[in-house]
Amino acid sequence: MVQHVDPEVLALWALGEPDVATPVDRAHLDTCAVCRSERDALAATVETARAAEPLVAPPPVVWERVREQVATEIAAPGPVPAPGASDDAARSDGVVDLAARRRQRRPLAWASAAAGVALLAGVAGGVVWERGRETAPAPAPTPLAVATAALEALPDWPGSTGSAVVEQDGDGAREVVVRVTDAEPTGDGYREVWLLAADLSGMVSLGVLEGDEGTFPVPDGLDLTTYSVVDVSSEPFDGDPVHSGDSIVRGALDPA
Repeated sequence: MVQHVDPEVLALWALGEPDVATPVDRAHLDTCAVCRSERDALAATVETARAAEPLVAPPPVVWERVREQVATEIAAPGPVPAPGASDDAARSDGVVDLAARRRQRRPLAWASAAAGVALLAGVAGGVVWERGRETAPAPAPTPLAVATAALEALPDWPGSTGSAVVEQDGDGAREVVVRVTDAEPTGDGYREVWLLAADLSGMVSLGVLEGDEGTFPVPDGLDLTTYSVVDVSSEPFDGDPVHSGDSIVRGALDPA
């Protein structure tokens, strides 16, 4: 008959107390793949938990589960075999079945050792959760709309329409989101977005509008109470950076 190592000995060994194993236990482990596999699985759990340093307190639910497991192990030791029946119930072809032995005998030492392994696993989980919470990037704040404009068609572009929204993020950076429909330039040309002074005494180009929508950074320090008109022009490919004078849509910004 093969006498397997007690499960509580395997658990305590995995927790770093190999002295609990007797010379007979050690000799048995050298030849028994079943016991080695169980010990190694427990040891791997412990190693994973201890590698997750620095340790932090696990969530309260971990402690509750440990208490429940210990209480279960103590309160439900399993059926007591009849005299002389223990070895027959646990033996199969001369080999003691570990599962049968556990059903027959679950002492407090095994419960405590198992709880220790479970606790370490729970602490490791808490570390992973804590690290994940600390390293997860914070969501970007939603930009705040600070001004809007309805863009109306100029006489040469009937049917064109559009809108503009100035958005500002938490750092004070501003962007203009421009949308224009039915405003494709005729011939070889492109559309350009501008900020104009209300009296047309100055203008700032924001960039080329490709498609029906574009987002354009507002230059730092630009006063939108002065440059308060959004303009979209039709520009020829003539190499001249100056406004062509052919505006498609235009509208004044109002505070949102």
